[in-house]
Amino acid sequence: MGRRLIAAPAVMVTAAHAASGAERLWLLGGLALTLTAAGVIAVAATRGRR
Repeated sequence: MGRRLIAAPAVMVTAAHAASGAERLWLLGGLALTLTAAGVIAVAATRGRR
């Protein structure tokens, strides 16, 4: 007989409400910086392959 995997119950994860607009701005800035850094790394990684 084959094994049956039992799925764990789904857990709802919600983002904590930002205390202020300044906190949301910091989080948005951090996200933008992370995406920019990932893009720079991707361009640098593909540059050597051309």
